[in-house]
Amino acid sequence: MPPSPVQLTPHLWAVQSQVYNTNSGIFVNEGLASLIDPCMLPDEIRAIARFIAEQNAAPQAIVLTHSHWDHIFGPAYFANVRVIAHANYVQEVSGEKGARILRQVKQWEAEYGIDCECPFAIPQPHQTFESSMRLTLGSLELQLIHAPGHATDQLAVYHAGGATLWAADMLSDLEIPFVSHNLAAYEQTLARLSTLEIQILIPGHGNPSAQPAEIRARLSDDTAYLAELRDKISRAIGQGKTLPETLELCENMRYRHPQDNAEPHKMNVESVYIELGGEADPAKFGWRQE
Repeated sequence: MPPSPVQLTPHLWAVQSQVYNTNSGIFVNEGLASLIDPCMLPDEIRAIARFIAEQNAAPQAIVLTHSHWDHIFGPAYFANVRVIAHANYVQEVSGEKGARILRQVKQWEAEYGIDCECPFAIPQPHQTFESSMRLTLGSLELQLIHAPGHATDQLAVYHAGGATLWAADMLSDLEIPFVSHNLAAYEQTLARLSTLEIQILIPGHGNPSAQPAEIRARLSDDTAYLAELRDKISRAIGQGKTLPETLELCENMRYRHPQDNAEPHKMNVESVYIELGGEADPAKFGWRQE
C-alpha cells in the first residue's frame, strides 16, 4: 500500500516513497495545489493524485527541484499541469545528459520490476527562472530559490509565512552533502539558506524536522563538512599529493552514517580534487564519471 501523506503545516503535506526515502510535497490552499517532485513508484504517484482530489483541490503546478532522474517521474501523471524548473534544467536533460537519464531510469525500472502504463519521457518545463521566482496558491506565497551545488539546476522552495524550507537534495539526516555539481556553489547555497528563518525542514531524501536545534545542527554539520573537504583537499593539492593520497588523507573525516555514505564521500573527494585543480580524469573519477 502506498504511504499516506503526513501533514507538516496547515498547507503542506509530505509523502515519503518506499524507494530511497524520497519525499514528495503537496501544498494546498484555497482549492489549489502545487506539487514538489511527485515520485517515485507509479502507485505512489497515483495515490498523491487521489489525495489531491480528496482535498477538492486542483493541481496548479509541479515544481521539479532538479533534473536528477529520481525526482522527475511525476509530471507524466498530471496532464496539462504547469511544470516549473530552474533555467539550467533544460540543458541538464538535453543531449547526452538526457540520454544518461533515460539509461538510469531504464536500469531502475528493470531492477525494481516497474511496469509503467507508458514509456518514461523526460518532462519539459513550461516555465523556468534564473535566481528566484514567486509561486502563489491563492493567498499562499512560495519562493523558489536557485540552490546549486548538488546540481546546477537545483532549487529550494521556501514558505516564509510558515518558516518552511523544502531543501531538495540537501540537509538530510541520512545523507551527507552530495557535491555532484560544484563545491563553491554548495557552500554559497548553504550560506544563503542559513539566513532564512527555518522552523520546518524537509529534505529530498530523509526525515523532515520541526526541531529548530536539529535544523541548525544539519546546517552547521553540512557546512563544516564542506569546509573540511575544501581545507584538506586544497592542502593536499598544494603539497603535490596524488588523488589516491588525497583519498587516504580524507578517510578519517567525520560525517553522518559513515557506512552508508562512504561511497558518496569518496565521490565528493574525487570531484572536489578535480574542481580545485588536482590532476585526475573526470571521465573516470568523481560524480561526473562516465
